[in-house]
Amino acid sequence: MSIKYNEKNFPYIDLGRGYIIYLEDDEYCEERWLRKAEHELNETPERKVVALEQLRELLRAERKLTVPLDDEKFLLKFLRPLAYDVQKAFDCIKHTFSMKRNYGKDYYDGRIKPSHIRHIYDSGMVTFLPQRDDDGCGICVTQLGHKWNTSKISMYDVVALFRINIEASLMDPLVQMNGIRIIFDFEGLSMSHVAQASPKHAMVSLQWIQKCCPLQLKSIHIVNNSMLFNVLFTIFKPFISKELRDKMHFHNRDFSSLTKCISAKCLPPAYGGTLDAPECEGQLLGDFMQLYDKHYEALDSFGYDEST
Repeated sequence: MSIKYNEKNFPYIDLGRGYIIYLEDDEYCEERWLRKAEHELNETPERKVVALEQLRELLRAERKLTVPLDDEKFLLKFLRPLAYDVQKAFDCIKHTFSMKRNYGKDYYDGRIKPSHIRHIYDSGMVTFLPQRDDDGCGICVTQLGHKWNTSKISMYDVVALFRINIEASLMDPLVQMNGIRIIFDFEGLSMSHVAQASPKHAMVSLQWIQKCCPLQLKSIHIVNNSMLFNVLFTIFKPFISKELRDKMHFHNRDFSSLTKCISAKCLPPAYGGTLDAPECEGQLLGDFMQLYDKHYEALDSFGYDEST
């Protein structure tokens, strides 16, 4: 199990047995994805050119906001998941950098890149599953129970983790198109975890997910949720929109219901699946994510001018 580089010089984790974890890739060129993009996202070469220029025009008019107008990859990660709705993409960009301006001191400073939250990856709290679902969705597992050491990992760190992981997912054009499914595992949830939560943490994290994140969250799956989870969920529930709530599935330990939502071949046996991939070591995932520090540093250089 190690980090390697492909012919495009993109890093990936070789798990062994033919399984890999990767984030970054070039534009898709397979016919099935091109057809799906045109059918579901109205993506054609002509539409892409027009939408990119329309978005640039709107951003140029937002004079106090600095973003990389010439970086097509940056603009597409907002346009493509939002089906080339230029106004929605523009609003999403504005919300993203407004959040940074309004909550930067507490939620961004010192937590802008993977190395800043390296201790979370090292702990094994996060897993990117190597198999995509049948519809091309990426799958991420976050364990918010026994692997979350609250003496070392604060709720501020966890909120940053969500932001950094979703940005990482957006590096892949296929995930931009197909979206992602997230599994939250609450095995081992305790009062020390619940005590970390607050209405402000809930509001900020959900506002970011619902207004700033262009990524299609196809579904959110809650597993191993005990009675104590209900206490935690009560804090977050007032800030969850109906649209997001409709995407949430509560399975507890009924993994047969989970495999009705996510193909069993994509899930490890612990979640009722048949995936035989070796589990990625936390420290290796930390090494891998840290390779993208410069990407996050570049993103942090953009935003609203706060001098006026």
